[in-house]
Amino acid sequence: MFKCMKEVLDENLHNLFRIYSISKYELLADMRDSKLGIFWSFANPAIQILTYYFVFGLVMKKNEVEGIPYIVWMIGGMVVWFFISPCITNGCNAIFSKVNVITKMKFPISILPATVVMKELFNHVCLMAITVILFFFFGYYPSLHWIQLIYYLFCAILFSIALSLTTSILNMLARDTRKLILACMRLLLYLTPILWSIDQINSFPLIQMIMKVNPIYYIVLGYRDCFFYHRGMLHYWKQGIVFWVITFALFAFGSYMMHKFKHKFID
Repeated sequence: MFKCMKEVLDENLHNLFRIYSISKYELLADMRDSKLGIFWSFANPAIQILTYYFVFGLVMKKNEVEGIPYIVWMIGGMVVWFFISPCITNGCNAIFSKVNVITKMKFPISILPATVVMKELFNHVCLMAITVILFFFFGYYPSLHWIQLIYYLFCAILFSIALSLTTSILNMLARDTRKLILACMRLLLYLTPILWSIDQINSFPLIQMIMKVNPIYYIVLGYRDCFFYHRGMLHYWKQGIVFWVITFALFAFGSYMMHKFKHKFID
């Protein structure tokens, strides 16, 4: 198991420039496919945020959460979702979409999930810049606590790579995997307390506990803590332990599957 993990790590670390080059090429290719290019990287999240705010903020009359304006509180979590969600959905198809490449040339297959995450990282950085500017208008300014965003972004990157590594291999073995992932993503947004506060289900402690061990929720908690609450990483140490155990398990399983099946993919 550890031998498989070391092999995948070595391939990714020794091909960092290749990962960057592939992700850059795909990002530029997406921009060339439309006249407005990078505009859609901001337009799509903006439209979704306005939709959710209309439903939850205006229709359901959620004015604030824990003293924070609802739209600001919501954006603090949605900025994470807009990064992780495409990493999961596109990462699941990372290997299958490059079948023509891996069958014609010697290519480190294990780096493909990382190229998807690297591509989405650019969009995330751009969206974070817009988020910070928006927070200025509501009186939330950068502080030393925002430095912890580096750690939580690192967590998001590693979790996305580990999950994409696993699902991309399973998708090669069974094409139903991607359809299942797409169907689950529609539910995951609502099952992860991003649009609503987890304190609303205090009367259901078991359900609340299950939701708290969601790795995505840990990252959302971290981002919101940096933006608004300033409690520090140690405040969520229990969720942190669960997060790293799940991420390690996903990476270990994905590395083993990659070692076992990558030659069959090439064939």
